[in-house]
Amino acid sequence: MSKKHNIPLHSWVPHWMGVVITFAILIPVMMLNGTYSGASMDVSGALGVLTEDISMAYYAASAGMAVAYPIAAKIRAIVTTKTIVLTDLILQTFLAFICARTTHIEILTVCSFFMGFLRAFVIIEMIVILKPIFSKRDRRSEFYAFFYPIVYGVGQISMTITAALAYHYNWQYMYYLIIGMLVIAIILVLICYRFGRMPIHIPFHDVDWISVTSITSFLLIALYVGIYGKTKDWFDSSRILIGMLALPFILWFFVQRQLKSKTPYLDVRILAHHKNLIAYFFMGLAMFFSASSSLISQYLTIVLRIDSVHTNELSFWMIPGFIIAAAVCYWWFNAQIWKFRVLIFWGMACFTAFFLLIYFGLTPNGTYEFLYLPSILRGMGMMIILIAFGVYAAEDLHPKLMLVNAFFMIAMRSVLAPALGSSLFSNLLYRFQTQNQMILGEGLNIQNPQATSLYTKSLNSALSLGHSLTEAQQLATQALYNSVQVQALMVSIKQIIGYLLVVSIVVMVIARFTPFHKTLKTAVPKTGDDMV
Repeated sequence: MSKKHNIPLHSWVPHWMGVVITFAILIPVMMLNGTYSGASMDVSGALGVLTEDISMAYYAASAGMAVAYPIAAKIRAIVTTKTIVLTDLILQTFLAFICARTTHIEILTVCSFFMGFLRAFVIIEMIVILKPIFSKRDRRSEFYAFFYPIVYGVGQISMTITAALAYHYNWQYMYYLIIGMLVIAIILVLICYRFGRMPIHIPFHDVDWISVTSITSFLLIALYVGIYGKTKDWFDSSRILIGMLALPFILWFFVQRQLKSKTPYLDVRILAHHKNLIAYFFMGLAMFFSASSSLISQYLTIVLRIDSVHTNELSFWMIPGFIIAAAVCYWWFNAQIWKFRVLIFWGMACFTAFFLLIYFGLTPNGTYEFLYLPSILRGMGMMIILIAFGVYAAEDLHPKLMLVNAFFMIAMRSVLAPALGSSLFSNLLYRFQTQNQMILGEGLNIQNPQATSLYTKSLNSALSLGHSLTEAQQLATQALYNSVQVQALMVSIKQIIGYLLVVSIVVMVIARFTPFHKTLKTAVPKTGDDMV
């Protein structure tokens, strides 16, 4: 095994080839999911399900990864890298094939959860391999500056590829593409990784499966309530009501079990560390702000009438923002010329600038290209906050709590914050749009010159095309109604963005004057297996 790169290669395999294999494993695993938000409309139409069903399956993968992370470290201690990676890739290929062939959303959701669960095992192995490559000085900030842009960049690219394949061919083709990539990765591992014999004894009895089941239930029920609340009319649904009542009970049971156990699944005492709570809050807030992209998608689809491919391609413009933010954080933690709070200030300033441009820039006659800069700023703000507080959360933390920290980071930034954020924006948009339609509809009368002009223009256009007077009147009325819908949507989006703009300004100012550290320069924590 190479000590330089921690890659279990045969002696005849060059080190550069080992790095290539590492990325050949990492990329398809990061791209694989039970469902893809980039093809949500295509999948929902093909399977006859709601878009909420697609969202539930999508976020189930992140829940599975969060739950698996504390378990993965125990497995790694007793199984070789080749065994873990090979087994994981084979199982992922099998799950991807099931997703490509099934027509049941329930199966997609279950497969998605286990895809995320298995992903944790590969991520830990790849982190161990990439640590000396990305940071020779073993500094967490340097590793994050390389690793985060790659991981989140792959996620944005997968959305674009999925949308393109679904639009031009079929939504199942994404699974077949990834199956091909996984097969290549399996072949490379079989040929190039050397096998180290180790007695395998899976410690199933050492895992508190009751705790695993309870925290899994909590995350999935929280997702269910948040995602399906609007669709099922909240408390008018017995399922939503039961879920809301069950959440605090499950959480109480889980916490009590961890406090009483000698070997808890999660050491919840980490929540007594104020640095970790601050870090989880800011990470969750960054992903909550990023979830506002769903509003931009509504604008592109309904107002500008942009197809799904270009709508998802817009997320690709976050990647330059990721790269810029990573470079800033890399330099910042090495130089430490200004205090940590200044870095957080600039991260929140990027979100503020993003909301400012969206608030004043969205118009019914807007252009697709205008949204490039806001997307870059959103990517910068998100990446600065994630890298900065990923480092901040590990400061002064006992090594035994590192994996617990990883669970809470994943649960907050990849499960709860984006899912509940998207759900909240969807609910607010529906409520505001309904209100604004009623307000705008009250002004639709013969005394309104704009409404009269649009109606007359549409009526004459329909008559000139050979429609009867009755048909022309119906088409003119429909055109007037569509105009009101678009205006109501525009006003509603700006209302929500306006609220987010105010919140981002307040948080930006508070962050600027919050003493995160007592001194200017602080020791940057070392890398570890917990980095996610």
